[in-house]
Amino acid sequence: MCKTRLFDASSEGQPTNNGPPMHNKAKDYSVFAKEFVDNLLSEGTRAACDDSVESFNNDGLPPFYDEDLFKRGQAFHHKHIFGMFLGSLLGLLADLSIKSALAILSMTKQSSSDLSAYKRYMSTIFHVVVWYESEFKPGSRLWESVKMVKAKHNRASKKAMKVLNFGINQTDMILAQWGFMGLVVTRSKFLGIHDDDEEGWKSFIHVWRVLGYAFGIQDQFNICRESVAETRAICEEVLKRIMEPEVAEKDSRFILMSTYLLDGLWAMNPFLELTSFLFYLRTMFKNNLSSINEKNEEYRRLSKGAKFRVNFLVFLTSLMRFRLVRELMGYVKRHSIWLMKHFPCLAYYKFGKEHAHVDILTSY
Repeated sequence: MCKTRLFDASSEGQPTNNGPPMHNKAKDYSVFAKEFVDNLLSEGTRAACDDSVESFNNDGLPPFYDEDLFKRGQAFHHKHIFGMFLGSLLGLLADLSIKSALAILSMTKQSSSDLSAYKRYMSTIFHVVVWYESEFKPGSRLWESVKMVKAKHNRASKKAMKVLNFGINQTDMILAQWGFMGLVVTRSKFLGIHDDDEEGWKSFIHVWRVLGYAFGIQDQFNICRESVAETRAICEEVLKRIMEPEVAEKDSRFILMSTYLLDGLWAMNPFLELTSFLFYLRTMFKNNLSSINEKNEEYRRLSKGAKFRVNFLVFLTSLMRFRLVRELMGYVKRHSIWLMKHFPCLAYYKFGKEHAHVDILTSY
């Protein structure tokens, strides 16, 4: 039983064009989000997300599933595919700062080197591609992908219970969900997503609400709500209260795992480099591009190469307000994914041909 009452997102607090959205003209979204995250941090940490609970074993469509809305959400992703993947990468970096996630990753040894990280995160990328391209119905590639990932999570949770005395809980899964979509909905312009289409955002959030359900997230904890404004407020609260402080700690294990992540994915994109991307992530947290200058001591300490990367990201994401640039970068992203499936040339060079190819579904 949850101690904090959660609002029903389907019936309250729709945004208006006159001032900030309100809940029953009394509570604004920031208050709602604070209560939501309070509950997530208290009750969510006590609720498991593995096959020991009934919600994890759901293998049907969620009651709120809307096929048309889901497909429109997939289309919205493809419209902004470059920014979406950039947001997921930076969100994953933030996720690696979470101590419970670090402990389980260390235990599984699936991200303990450049090569193991390459295989793990390329597998994740290929699964995400399936989620955005396939139909969501029994027997589909998306359905099989979710079953496969859930099984891996369940095995990791069971092993963690034996080795670490704790498993994967609802809060852990919510933070993983945030990693894929939290920065996208709160810091979209930093990612080159200059889109004010409310229906587009609603459909994108619906995709992740459905996926959250499919992975065993209980609806009372699911940060993807029916209301776009509620979802943004919750994601902002998670950013400020959890992600930003954890990343700021610069835990040595976080730095090590982040290094493996970016060094592994160098084989997909040689532009990746740790100090520049961590600086850009912290700049996004502050929501302040004006800190990117020589007056900022942290920026001043960056190497010339890191400064170039940071400024190039700022320049490119700004240019992506123009359709031609956005579509060009979308083509680049799709082409890089195609190459990694069929001819991962840099992976041949870095890891050898026998390790370069990553397969997730035999039918894919």
